Amino acid sequence: MFTAAFKSRFEKLTLYFGIATFILHAVIIFLLKLHFLDDKYFPENLFGNPFAALFSPFSSLLVYEVYLLIFYLRRSYTKSVAKQLEIMALILLRNCFKDVGQLTERKISLLQSELLKDMTGFVILLILVWLFYHLEAKRTELKYELTEAFVKLKERLSIFLLVVFFGLSFYSFSNWLIDLIKYAENHAVLMDPSHIFYTEFFTLLTFVDVLLLLSSAKNLQNTILVIRNSGYVLATFLARVSFSLQGWERIVMVVIGGVMAVFMLWISRRSVFLEAEKKIE
Repeated sequence: MFTAAFKSRFEKLTLYFGIATFILHAVIIFLLKLHFLDDKYFPENLFGNPFAALFSPFSSLLVYEVYLLIFYLRRSYTKSVAKQLEIMALILLRNCFKDVGQLTERKISLLQSELLKDMTGFVILLILVWLFYHLEAKRTELKYELTEAFVKLKERLSIFLLVVFFGLSFYSFSNWLIDLIKYAENHAVLMDPSHIFYTEFFTLLTFVDVLLLLSSAKNLQNTILVIRNSGYVLATFLARVSFSLQGWERIVMVVIGGVMAVFMLWISRRSVFLEAEKKIE
C-alpha cells in the first residue's frame, strides 16, 4: 500500500471516481432545474446551483491528498506537514464552489458571504504552502541516523492510519448518504460535508503526531529538530481546530497554523542554530 505502483493505481482510481461523481452531481442538478426530480430530496446548498457540482471531484482529490499525507509520513514528517497544509487549502477551495451558489442567486452579498472568507483563506494558505515548499527545497539539513525502533514505529503508525483512513472514510460517507436519503422525510440539517471524516481523522492524527514527537525526542538526539517538530504539532493542531469554528475565526485559525508551520521550518534552518548543533556534535 506504500509502493509507487499502489500509489499510481490509487491516483487513477481517484481520478476516475472524481470524474464519475462530478458527472452524476451535475446531471442531478440539471434534472432538478428541469423539474424532472423533486427538490425536496436534495439539499439546496449542494444541489441548488450548477457550480456546486465541482464540490464532488474536489472531495475525491482530498481523499487522495489524505492518502499522500500518510504515504509521506513514513518518509518525512516535514513533507507530511506540507500535505496537511495542502489539504486545508483544498478544503477551503472546495467550499468556494459550494458557497458561490448563494452569491450568484443574489441571496446574500459578497461581503456577508462565506465565499469571501473561504477565498481569502485559500489564497493566504496557498502562499504559505508555496513558502513552505520553497524553504523545504533549500534545506541542506544534516542527515541524522534514525534508530530501527523509531523507523518501525513510523511504519506501524502509517499502516494503522491507512486502515483507519479507509475504514473511517467508508463509515463516515455511508452515514452521510443515509442522512441524505432521509432528508426528504424530516429535512433535518445535514452535517457540513466539509466536516465529514476530516474532523475525526485529524483528531486521531493529532495524537499520532504527539506520539511521534515524544519518540523523536529520544531517537533524533537533535534539540533543534525536536523543537521544530513540536512547532509542527502545534501548527497542525491549530489548523485542525478551525473545523470547530465559524466565520472569520475559522479562517484566522487555519492561517495562524500555516504561518506557524512556515516559521518553524524557517527558524530551524538559521545558521545560528546549525552552528550550535555542530558544536554539540
